[in-house]
Amino acid sequence: MKKFLKITAAIVILLLICYFGFFKLRQIRASNISIPASANAVLKINVDGLYKTLALSYVKHPDQYSGLDKKGIKEKIDGLNTGLKIPANIYIYTLKGKAKTTLFSSFEIADTSAFNQFISKNDFLKLTKIDAGFFESKDSTLCILFNKTTVALAFSPGKEKVKSALKEILNQKNTVKIGDSKFNDLVGLSDHVSFQNAENLSKINFTDGKINFSNEFINKLIDPAPQPQHRVLNTESTICMWLNGKFKTDLTKKNQTANPSFLSKYNFLRFYKDYVDFEWANTIKQADTVIGYEYNEDFERVEKKIIQEKKIPSISINMSANNRELSNYLKSSNALDQSTGKISRTIFPLYQLHFKSNDGNIQFSTLQNAKFDLKRESSDDFFYLKVDFNKLTQQVPMPIIANNLKAFSKLEVRAKSIGKDQIKLESELLFSNKEINSLIELVKISRGGLNGSLNLSSSLDISIKR
Repeated sequence: MKKFLKITAAIVILLLICYFGFFKLRQIRASNISIPASANAVLKINVDGLYKTLALSYVKHPDQYSGLDKKGIKEKIDGLNTGLKIPANIYIYTLKGKAKTTLFSSFEIADTSAFNQFISKNDFLKLTKIDAGFFESKDSTLCILFNKTTVALAFSPGKEKVKSALKEILNQKNTVKIGDSKFNDLVGLSDHVSFQNAENLSKINFTDGKINFSNEFINKLIDPAPQPQHRVLNTESTICMWLNGKFKTDLTKKNQTANPSFLSKYNFLRFYKDYVDFEWANTIKQADTVIGYEYNEDFERVEKKIIQEKKIPSISINMSANNRELSNYLKSSNALDQSTGKISRTIFPLYQLHFKSNDGNIQFSTLQNAKFDLKRESSDDFFYLKVDFNKLTQQVPMPIIANNLKAFSKLEVRAKSIGKDQIKLESELLFSNKEINSLIELVKISRGGLNGSLNLSSSLDISIKR
């Protein structure tokens, strides 16, 4: 028995070594993929990483992926045969001299006949042969150029002329290995999707019930506070946000040429100092006076005031500002009733806002007696945003919006300074269903639109259980 267990263990270890060795070899080969030397932005899709994550999710929660149509499955898989060799990592890039929205990539052809059949007979591609080895979509946004071993493709929403660029990619002219390029940082990343250009390094990962996104970028907008602080907001809020930093001088001056209005960016930058927060705590009732008309005993049409009560968000906006200057501006603009502290409904018709000010701070709130609490606590982050979708769908009175958001649970976004003019932003999007991979859940959410444009359901029908 012991001998049998030892042999079994040895076989399992050997299989694991072969398994990880296979994927390691694919990663090494992927790092030798060449891209044009003129590439100025690269998007990397970690195919093997996504495959392993999805496979593990399927093993852990097979009931969430039930409904695979087994009838004619061989024919459906054959229909998806592109004839291309899919590498461990797919690199998509933009080129210097081309529009930022024009994307290029290339693939090795594993089966020439299968590839020819795929581009000529697949309905959702709808490609037209222009020249030998050159195909173009009907709307000219997708172009494909290929020879016996390689295919180069371009997607251009602006319908740019891309044939000459595709020829250079196909002929490996002026190219460099991705590992030897200025984008070599991408090679060692294990994230599912990563992106790099001169100013950004972004990463996305799809796990069960969650999407994680991070972005390190050069900051041209704001100077974060050296030691960020924020007001203590309610952790049970539907939505809350704070920002502690100053907008850069050039941006402020640039916007001062705008035509001023109460709700304009001009006025925000004019009065804002270095802090603002927003909080939607819950839902409250607010009484509105509506002018109606009725007929008296003499059949004369007379005005009648009717009080209507409706549910509205309990919203508070607190900002550090030149409160005296802002108060004077609101009064001179007839936007503020000084005796009641109410903002004119002609200025902000959605809800009745109340205004308060005190020693360099102001507050707008739908609550008449909202607390004007200026106490702050320290934080590593100069920006924070949280959205509780479960509460939002219950409090938003529009069913269409609520139905579109019910798949999501919570969103959190944080930003911190990591050096001079550099910011790191991190976000986490949680889904209501925590047992299915978030990428599959996104596909499910957008499935109607995808089916309409790509006709994926005719190739492979997967029903996903919520």
